[in-house]
Amino acid sequence: LPDLVPVPDPAPGIGFCKLDNQGRLVVTVKNQGGADAPASTTRVTFSTSAGDVVVDVPTPALAKGASVDLAPLDIPSGCYNPDCDFRITVDANHEVTESNEGNNAASGICLG
Repeated sequence: LPDLVPVPDPAPGIGFCKLDNQGRLVVTVKNQGGADAPASTTRVTFSTSAGDVVVDVPTPALAKGASVDLAPLDIPSGCYNPDCDFRITVDANHEVTESNEGNNAASGICLG
């Protein structure tokens, strides 16, 4: 079965706060399972001063062992308060039958 997981940036100290040169969040999804995964949805929930902002991002089908950087996401205003907390949930709509459903989410923080 496939097993989709969010992947932290390999650079020390970055964790899940991988930003492009325009300051947008880049989320990486990997299929670490033993079978190909169909297309799914990845959800990023930003904690802002006005409440949660939820962004759903289409995630393409992934062959076993493959990973993909999703389209960069604008960080909503009010998220840096002073830091920006967010949560990544791969296969947010449970579209993929996975070998492990317990590793689909990760929390991140971008320092303000």
